[in-house]
Amino acid sequence: MKKFFTLVSMALFAMSMDAQDVYNAIADGNLASEFAAVAGEKGGVANNSDDGKSIVTIKRGNATVTAVGGTTPANDETIGGGAQQIVPGAAVEGKENTYEVASVGAWNNINWGLKNQNDIDFWYITGSGNPYVDMLCVQNSKDGELVPDSYKADYVYYNPDGSLGMPITGLYYKFTASVAGAFKVKVWANKGNRQTFVVNAKTMKAERLLASGYINGVNGTDGKKKLLTVEQVDSVHHVYIWGEYEAAVAKGKGEDESQEAFEERIAKLKATAEKNEADRQFVIGNGGQNFWGWLTFDVEAGEEYWVFQHSSQIGFGGFEFHEGKTADELINGIEAAYVYTTNFSTYEDEVTGERVTWKGEKAVGAGMFASTEEEGAPFGDYFQNDGSAIRTSYCLLPEDVLAHSAKTHELTIAFWVSAEGFTPDQYTYAPMFTAYSGQNSPNSWPVLALQSRGFAQVNCAGWSDFTGANNVTGKNSVYNTHSKEANDNDYTNGGNWLEDQKWHYYTAVFTDTNVKIFLDGEVKNEWNFDGTSNGQVISGLFTNGAELKYVCLGGNQAWDWNDNDAPFRFARLLIKNSKMTAGEIKAQMQADFPGYAEYLAGGEKGDVNGDGSITMADANAVVNYFLATDKPENFDVESADVNGDGSITMADANQIVNMFLGGNK
Repeated sequence: MKKFFTLVSMALFAMSMDAQDVYNAIADGNLASEFAAVAGEKGGVANNSDDGKSIVTIKRGNATVTAVGGTTPANDETIGGGAQQIVPGAAVEGKENTYEVASVGAWNNINWGLKNQNDIDFWYITGSGNPYVDMLCVQNSKDGELVPDSYKADYVYYNPDGSLGMPITGLYYKFTASVAGAFKVKVWANKGNRQTFVVNAKTMKAERLLASGYINGVNGTDGKKKLLTVEQVDSVHHVYIWGEYEAAVAKGKGEDESQEAFEERIAKLKATAEKNEADRQFVIGNGGQNFWGWLTFDVEAGEEYWVFQHSSQIGFGGFEFHEGKTADELINGIEAAYVYTTNFSTYEDEVTGERVTWKGEKAVGAGMFASTEEEGAPFGDYFQNDGSAIRTSYCLLPEDVLAHSAKTHELTIAFWVSAEGFTPDQYTYAPMFTAYSGQNSPNSWPVLALQSRGFAQVNCAGWSDFTGANNVTGKNSVYNTHSKEANDNDYTNGGNWLEDQKWHYYTAVFTDTNVKIFLDGEVKNEWNFDGTSNGQVISGLFTNGAELKYVCLGGNQAWDWNDNDAPFRFARLLIKNSKMTAGEIKAQMQADFPGYAEYLAGGEKGDVNGDGSITMADANAVVNYFLATDKPENFDVESADVNGDGSITMADANQIVNMFLGGNK
């Protein structure tokens, strides 16, 4: 079958897009084999030093990483006082007591070692040498006097604009890939306020990097180091750089401080903040604190990128390389761009002869996939459910549609729904969307349920009851007047949103601490949660979403509520592992259903005057409109354009006459 080939091809493509090359620098408390071969399993002096460097090469799939350890001049113990075995050369013009290096008498050993930050179990490799682009020397002094024949190294370090060139030795790592993608590199920085660089070797300019991880001294409520996202790391940096200035501005002038003195103090604080802000993009652990975490950055195929610190040694714990991904996608998780959509279009299975969908949805019970060729119908294909039984009829979705939010901690579920042919009392408590661990498990855990009257329930590695106390208005709004809540003063009666039997757009948007229910693009219920207390936990929906394998549209409700399946039509289902805004929801509505606002407000085609019937009065109104002799106040342009050609003409009037006479419609 052609479909089989297509799906297999798509699966192979998906595998290649998500393929990743992984390397761990520490294995079972020992250096990985590439480093162990050079310095032993527990680390030590490198046995491959050559020209002041120890080079270790790692290859994994499309990725190649070269670790370069460097050396520094050894101390001259015969002189002491920090002197190194350096022989000075010519004086450097414009720099007092600074000289070129003529020769070095002895160099320090190059070492590779390993360490672990035990409280977070974070292993990494240590190396030797600050990465410098040039080495000069300065004459030592003591008590203001120069010490004869006593010199020490004076290093020139990398500048992010590339003007000083690349490091010639010291500790740095070179990353290349045969295809474009993104690296996520595990690192440690002894002094996170030292600039950290990802440098394109060809341009010699520093590239954008994203840092996430742990900063020493930044702890969670449990007193342990807090794992910080990119945004949280940046927030820590903002407070460090601007916190004192912003606090001073907010506090205002001191009681005994003159306005002039206050303004001078504020100006100095601002100048300091602005100076530090210039380096912010290259800082991963402000305040001189240790940093343990990950640097994520984009790479082009065949290009070489160096990772190092300005004047310190960076630790290296390993890497992931993700072909075809970007740094932003990796930071938010590999599935950051996951979007599931279906319009319920079908084809005839060549083996069974049944109508089946291209996306793999299944019609269960009396539910069925339907289509219409009716002119002007907003959706040609849809799922028609049956509401005559309980936990019997529904559309079963692929089991992984809720398994992609573990990184993003966001989820949007949206679809078009119509109750055509049914009245609100026939679906008062009907579940529209439910998900749990397996079929026929009404009392199981975990559970996600979205009910047609505007309510929700999440019981997944934590639970939330969506009470009125959590609603931003103080009360839940109920959107079916036949429900018991509609007459309860603790609720707001929102009417019957599906009563007109037209198509409407339902959207549920989840984050860790906020859930919104939108009807036709407008927020109708919104809840805030603290994210940790009993009855206020949403996050399990993301972290444990993969457990919600039995996902149903239209029925198969959770728990034992024993409410009939929803007798609705469903179209254009959308599931994303990101949160949609009101603007994005309305844009999606417009894309799915151009002219929806007019459809919702307008009457039946041909009922131009809106009196509920099609008569000669409607035809006359169209004639007058066309001839511009009279334009009735209640004239409905959408209803008047009967033939749908975008204009109001005599052809529309003639068709309305035929409709009135019972002729061609």
